[in-house]
Amino acid sequence: MADMVINRQVVPDVWQRVSEVSLPLPTGQWIYLLSEWQELAERPQSPSGLWIETSQDPEVLVPHLEEVQLIAVHFPIFTDGRGHSLGHWLRKRAKFSGELRAVGDVFRDSVHELERCGFNAFVPRNGETAANLLCGLGIFSDAYQASVDRSEPLFRRRLINSSGI
Repeated sequence: MADMVINRQVVPDVWQRVSEVSLPLPTGQWIYLLSEWQELAERPQSPSGLWIETSQDPEVLVPHLEEVQLIAVHFPIFTDGRGHSLGHWLRKRAKFSGELRAVGDVFRDSVHELERCGFNAFVPRNGETAANLLCGLGIFSDAYQASVDRSEPLFRRRLINSSGI
């Protein structure tokens, strides 16, 4: 099992992709492609997750959000900002409260912004370590812009604090 970061802690990754094993599935925690999930005659009893690409329409996930414990968003390349938008949409609009996992081209310099968009889990790309990702989450103590966890930008927070409102 490889290590990853969940909620700012390095932990072993206990989830597996269904696409990477042969059927029948042994007991475990499985991540399904959305197409695999939609083809299931009945939903699995074990914890399940969904894997989506940045090109997929997030609206198709809405009927399944209550059934899954995690959503893994695949970043094929770090410059693909659609994954950031997906994370923000899932947290703010769809109210997804489970594990939101960034996979693919995820490295130290990308995790801070991913966390601000709502991601709470990060699988390091090849050549990167979970410990290094964790260091990336501590680089900045604050941000100017609003984010998933802070609705007010820094200038408004400072204005409120200085005026005593």
